[in-house]
Order: sequence, then C-alpha cells, then structure tokens
Amino acid sequence: MSPRYKFGPTKAKEFYNENTVIFLTGATGFVGKTILEKLLRSFPRITKVYLLVRISGTKTLQDRIDNDIFASKIFDTLKAQFSSAEEFQEKICKKIVPVQGDITIDLLGLSDKDLAMVREDVTVVINSAASVSFDDPLNNAIEMNVKGPLRTFEVAKGSKKLTACVHISTCYVNAPMIDSHIDEIVYPHPFGEPEAIYEMLQKMSYEEIRNYERSVVLKTYPNTYTFSKSLTEHLIMKRYKSMGLPIVIVRPSIVAAAQLEPVPGWVEGVAAANKAVVSCALGQVQEWIGIDTKRTDIIPVDIVAKVILLSATTADRSLPQPPIYHVGTSCLNPITWGLFGIYLSAFWNAVERPRRRVSDDIRFEMYPLADFKRRFDLRFGEQIRTLAQHKDGKKLKIRISKAMAVPMTFKTFSQNEWFFDVTNTLELDDAAPAELKSGLRRGMDWHRYMEDYNTGIQQFILKEKVDRSLVIDYSRTTTAALPSSLPAKVERPEVVARL
Repeated sequence: MSPRYKFGPTKAKEFYNENTVIFLTGATGFVGKTILEKLLRSFPRITKVYLLVRISGTKTLQDRIDNDIFASKIFDTLKAQFSSAEEFQEKICKKIVPVQGDITIDLLGLSDKDLAMVREDVTVVINSAASVSFDDPLNNAIEMNVKGPLRTFEVAKGSKKLTACVHISTCYVNAPMIDSHIDEIVYPHPFGEPEAIYEMLQKMSYEEIRNYERSVVLKTYPNTYTFSKSLTEHLIMKRYKSMGLPIVIVRPSIVAAAQLEPVPGWVEGVAAANKAVVSCALGQVQEWIGIDTKRTDIIPVDIVAKVILLSATTADRSLPQPPIYHVGTSCLNPITWGLFGIYLSAFWNAVERPRRRVSDDIRFEMYPLADFKRRFDLRFGEQIRTLAQHKDGKKLKIRISKAMAVPMTFKTFSQNEWFFDVTNTLELDDAAPAELKSGLRRGMDWHRYMEDYNTGIQQFILKEKVDRSLVIDYSRTTTAALPSSLPAKVERPEVVARL
C-alpha cells in the first residue's frame, strides 16, 4: 500500500486506537448494524459512537437503541464476553451516544447542541443510511440517497478532528455497463453533467419527476436505487475539492449473510438477495426471469464491514480524488444463478416446513423473459381472470402478484453480469491486521456459505428452529459447476441504455 497514507491498512489497529470517536448513520440497518458490532467487538479502545437515530410516535431514542439495535441477535457474541448484562451495559452500551435526527432534513435535523457536540468530537464519519428499496419513487430515492449523503457531508465539513468520511455506495452505480470489466473509478454519467442533472431534478414537479423516472431513468438503470447512488458518486467527485473532506467510497455488490462474524449465517432484513431466498423458502416464487449460467455477485456482510473500516485508514483530503473500493466476488470465484437456485431448492425441500409457507412447491427455476411470462399466464391466468370478477380473494391476489413482481425486480441482475475489479480492495485486505482481514483473495467456499446463508434465513429471519443434525443432499451441485474461469478479456463498451 502506498506510503502516502499516515496509517493505511497495515496500521488499522493504531488508526482506531487514535481515532476513537465515530459518527455512524444507518445503524438500525443490516450493514450499519454489522459495522457497529464489529467496531465494538474488535476495537475496545473506541470510546464513543454517535448514532443518528430517527424517532416517531411514542418511541424514545433509548427505545430504538435497546429494541432496534442491541436486541438484535448480532450482538449475542459480544454480550457473551461479559459476565452480566450490567457489565455489558457499563462497558459497551455507555459508548453509544444516540442523537435525534433524520437524513431527509438539512444538517440531518440535529439540534444546535448535538451538531456542535458532533463537530467538536467526531474523528470518523461512516454514512450507511440509505433507502435500499428497488421500488422507491425517484423523488424518495433522491431525498434519501442523494440529499442524505450531501447533508451528512455538510455536518462533516464542520468537524474539527475529522480524519475519514466513508460513503457507502454500490457496485451497481455502473449497472448500465453490462458485460463489462468495471474498474474502481467513476465513469462519465450516461445522462451528462451531474450537477445539471441534479439541478434539473430539484426544479421538477412531482409529475415531471415521475415521468423522468419512467421515460429516462428506468430505460438505462434497473431501478431508482442504482440511479440515485450513481448520481451521488458523481456529485461527490464534482464537489470533492470544494468540500475539502477526507472521503472514501466503498461499493459493495449484493450484500448477504455473514460468512464468519460474529457467527456464520447471521442475516437481517428481506431486501436484495434475502428477498429471493425468503420467496423460495416460503413457496411464494418458484419461477424467475434469468439465465442459469450468468454469474451473480454475492458478498457476505461481514466482509463488507471489514472493508468499510479498512477503507477509512486510507482517507486523505489532499488526494486528487477519493479512493474507491469494490467489495464483490464477480472477478474472483463467483457463483452462478443456477447454482444459487440449486442450493436454495435443496435446502428448503429438506428442512422442516416453515410456519409461514404458502406452498410446498419449492423450486428456483429460471426462464427467459418471454418464456416466464408465457408460463406465468399458464399457471395463474385463469385464476387472475376469475379473481378480477370478485371482491374477495385478497390474500390469493397478493400471492399471485408476488410471483410476478419479485422476479421482475431481479430481472436485470439475473439476466446480465458485470465484472467488478477488486484490485484496490485486495490491496487493503492483503495488508490488513487479523481483526479486519477478510480473506477475500482466496475466494468463497460457496457450498459452506450457502448452507450457512440458508440456515441464517431460517433462524434469524423466519425464526424457525434449526436442526444442525440434518444432512442435506446437494448432489445436483456437482453437475452445476462454478464458472471455471473468467474471460481472458472482458470488453469495456460505452455506457449505453441497454436495460
């Protein structure tokens, strides 16, 4: 790693021994919670973690900390290190300083007192707050995923001791570059000048922005999430010098269950890949739009958290542009969608029937779009036409709609592939101390990981009893091999509206 860094990944422990006050947004989310747990468990010299927390109704800040954060099973490993709940409270919980706020409000909605306290105290800012919904209207995605980070940067600009500001993005900011090798850089925006795009969106009426979403955004990007994340990165690059902040950008791919820490398979929420697993497990979706042989890019959440914490050690406001780190498997040893589906079908056909299951038809089969639609009509067309004539049957209507809506949400990702270069991230990991080393370079043991992932969904999301003695027949996986190698050369076409 370049010697220009004061710390760098080799001195990550020293970095967090010296920079002991963190400001974290999005701590109630899947990735944010994983970052928080890792900080508290592996870096005992952290003295204070400010958490931006939004409250509503009768809930208090402490209610959200107790019920939405520390009640999570992710903290069981950390709690087990202490002899009592009182000791955990004294040594860990006291480090948490919740501040009331909201990323949709200027200066994050912080009170004058809290704003001054954060700016006086904080040394590292990690922006994990975002809307990860693929179905958000564009105006909501802009509010959360563009304006939210910009507001976080405004708070950070006044911080007197700031050494790092980590922005969490996504590999799929470059989703229009299908079948491309994508480097850890910012490519030209397919719609032109980012400041002009942002200014135009600011001036649009609700109807105009909805029309722009349908007629422009969704003809190039798979959803408003990837577009909004892309626009934010471009605005960061444009404003980097004027902001004068030590920013780094981390781009995870499809974030899924933990590989190892704090326990294999820990998972939370039903977004992204988790939605696909749950839909299969409950018999909600059997048929999907996609191509079995296409590589997907799944990355465990604990690896993502480690890279985020490592990346902060390379932040330097004097750099000409912020470092960017991809966190993914597509350029290492990716799993195909076909093999992913085989692991799901084998596991969920073998385990005890989940209580919320709606059908015992447990399959994960992929078809081209035209075939999928034809088969959908054969399977459900008559029922849909019959239900349309009646007011009842609401639950059945919802079940049938999911069989179409969920695969449509994933179709861009399951019909195409991307090759996200991880050169910068591997350099981080190669130099990392044991606490933050992910072993990304050696690749994933997909057989072990997929069993842990499915078990995690069973235990932590569906709240089902896990039978560890159960032996699952994965024999079909031997005939559905992982990609033997990546293409010798992946073309880098111009960014075009192909989705």
